[in-house]
Amino acid sequence: MTHSGDERILRRLSPGDADPILVADFQAMSMAPRLSEVLSERIQGQTVFQIDPIGVLSGERLYVPLPELAAACAGEFLNCGADRGRVLVIGHCSAAPLALRVAGLLAPARSVTAVLVNPTWPGDDHVTTKFEEFLAKFGPGTRPAPDLDAEPDQVVSAMGQVLLDEIVALAAARGVSGSAGAFSDLIVWYRAWLAFLLAGRNDTRIAQAAGQAEVSVLSDTPATVTVPGLGRDAYPVQELPAQPVGAVTPELAEIVARHVESSLSGRP
Repeated sequence: MTHSGDERILRRLSPGDADPILVADFQAMSMAPRLSEVLSERIQGQTVFQIDPIGVLSGERLYVPLPELAAACAGEFLNCGADRGRVLVIGHCSAAPLALRVAGLLAPARSVTAVLVNPTWPGDDHVTTKFEEFLAKFGPGTRPAPDLDAEPDQVVSAMGQVLLDEIVALAAARGVSGSAGAFSDLIVWYRAWLAFLLAGRNDTRIAQAAGQAEVSVLSDTPATVTVPGLGRDAYPVQELPAQPVGAVTPELAEIVARHVESSLSGRP
């Protein structure tokens, strides 16, 4: 996969060369640490990598299909020199589909487990709700999301343009039109996140994504127990205490860390 600036999808957060841990997560609109960052400090002895496609989707390519993102991640990982031993691929919330695909690509050549933490599987409602959430940050007005069945590049471009138009209108209404450009990075970030959710929504073969990888789920609600295409008896589920949606609390990070350590040690 090629993209502007040769942006990488995988970043090493801690040293090590065996039993690596790959964590697919996203930076929330806050200074709160990400799950990958917390685990890199909490878990000793294994390399922790952060999987983040937002940089790729912030470049010239507005949209990249999920299988292509997963292939880019797997390729970078296999070339990093730290792929010995068992591999754990963790997916948090809407990053679960990407984690599952990465695990499936790596599984034919090594022992791989996908650990899905409160997994969500983006659909129409997920994409449109997030679009409306971003739009609401610029005022009370509402504009419909574009037709999600159109060409993906066009869908992402249209959503980005709507957000930009709202910022320009808001700046003009407040008499500060010259400051609208200061929000350009924010718009690109919103657009990239929407592009990723759209890629998950468009991935019609997610049921086959796990391949030979083992799967386990950590969930705080019945809504995040299901893994598309897998029977409920095909993977273990560890119940979590209720968590704020999308947030990484110290409690959640500690539970995930203990789960990882148990998985690597072979304990149930």
